[in-house]
Amino acid sequence: MKYLKIILSAAVIAGMTIGCDVLDSPEPEQSLPTEEVVNDAAGMENLVTGMYDGLQNPNISGGNFNVLPEIMADNANWTGSFVNYARQASKNMLPSDPQIEGWWNISYREINTANVLLQSVGDIDDPTFTDDDRDLIRAEAYFVRGMLYFELARAYSMPWDHTADNSHPAVPIRTDGVEGVDDFEDLPLSTISEVYEQAESDLNLAADLLPDVGIRDNQRATRYAAIGYLKRLHLERGEYEESADLASEIITSGQFSLTDSPGGPFNNEFSTESIFEIIHTPQDNPGVNDGQNAFYTDADRGGRGDIQFSSDFTNALAATVTDEQQAEIDAAGYIVFDTREDLIDRDEDRLSTLKFTDGTNNADNVMNMRYAAILLTRAETLVETSASIGDVPEEAYEHLNAVRTRSIEVTDENGFEFNELIEFEPGDFDSREEMLDAILLERRVELAFEGDRFYTLKRKGLSIDGVEPDDERIKFPIPQGEIDANPNID
Repeated sequence: MKYLKIILSAAVIAGMTIGCDVLDSPEPEQSLPTEEVVNDAAGMENLVTGMYDGLQNPNISGGNFNVLPEIMADNANWTGSFVNYARQASKNMLPSDPQIEGWWNISYREINTANVLLQSVGDIDDPTFTDDDRDLIRAEAYFVRGMLYFELARAYSMPWDHTADNSHPAVPIRTDGVEGVDDFEDLPLSTISEVYEQAESDLNLAADLLPDVGIRDNQRATRYAAIGYLKRLHLERGEYEESADLASEIITSGQFSLTDSPGGPFNNEFSTESIFEIIHTPQDNPGVNDGQNAFYTDADRGGRGDIQFSSDFTNALAATVTDEQQAEIDAAGYIVFDTREDLIDRDEDRLSTLKFTDGTNNADNVMNMRYAAILLTRAETLVETSASIGDVPEEAYEHLNAVRTRSIEVTDENGFEFNELIEFEPGDFDSREEMLDAILLERRVELAFEGDRFYTLKRKGLSIDGVEPDDERIKFPIPQGEIDANPNID
């Protein structure tokens, strides 16, 4: 009677035994029994705070969401001493590996917290607890549950379309809260189609109820974070029209814009580009041996420096300016520089990304979703939904160029800029495939070390650092403890 069962049960207590204020909410009480927590407005808010604190956990969105997928792909090399992470990087994970169990365990713990919130919120008898208060708690719970089911499914299952009817197994679905032993049951693996359907339903409900703002005062999820996850879900399923529409809704909202430089989202917390990010502070962070800062930040800056960028990544960075563009720049006597070079340290003893440099305090926020990714998704989906390269709308070029010209500078000897020389325009590509390659290259370089590259290769059916997309090693194994405890999981 352990793992998923115990994790689900423990969520009610663990969600309330946090010792920090993660998102500007009142400090939660300690170790309260469930019936005492969910009977008034303050208790419900404490449980929501605990749920968001769970998202901060380094096993999931507080770190490993953008660490584990990155070391499995071709932008990064694992150089550290943790053997289980070395197996992750080589795509030979064991079901008993702690990072495999941790992702699963913490995800289901917070899914259960969301379930308890949803089944209890309607029963609160408190005159100060308004219908709007109830709806906001429902919104938070739907968002977290939908987000985690989506992340579980795309990590622990083969990609969409691996089977003709998408009946291949993913993860168990639980939508009832576990508050006691009588609530336990052994759940089978649901199909990827079923899990994505559950995540889609949750995220749609969240999008309808969450605040329609760019950033909330308490930095929790907004309507656009839910829409962004729906965009990702449709992109995973190859539903390009739906993904394009959702990306457009974020773009036309007017809530977000690119920062002046590619380092802006990482040098400034909750910048104009931030759609959803996970807070870390000097007092509240994963520590020196876990999370993004520990692994990405080099030793000279206080981290472990276990993840270094690869030569494949630097080759991709050098290829953002095409041969034709370079020839035109050279002929004019101009200089071209991709300022994303400033986000890596090429010292041979470091070879680290400079997106996350606070290894001393481990206080860099984790970027979960930002505006540049939305622009590139909109460009990609507009190409995918066009019949031919001649039918691709100019909007696709505009979004691709917006990301490029923010980063790539073309200057003369006096410093005057001629960035139009690296812009793409209709006629530059002979086919849709050529333009898609350019967009995916831009996506690779722009979103490097943010957890995107592995999933992009996986959804596109491309080789993942030498491993083919039909190889079972590109998915996480079901944790051994769950297999041992649950007779309904094969």
